[in-house]
Amino acid sequence: MSDWDFLHEMHNRGYSPEEIADAAGSGAAPWQWDYIAKQEINAEWESLKSLRHSGGISRAEFLKRKAKIFGKSVQA
Repeated sequence: MSDWDFLHEMHNRGYSPEEIADAAGSGAAPWQWDYIAKQEINAEWESLKSLRHSGGISRAEFLKRKAKIFGKSVQA
């Protein structure tokens, strides 16, 4: 299976030519975006934890950035 077989799968699933073109431009099928988003959040979270453990940011800044990553309000 090639990296681009998902475009044929999209066609078989009934996606429009415009949706297939968008997917070709992004390199991912619509059903892959949730997984990609979770991986990006995990990477950002690990980076933030590393920064905090190294003393690169204050606790308050850590909490602020953590809230931004996870979309929650800040409680200090």
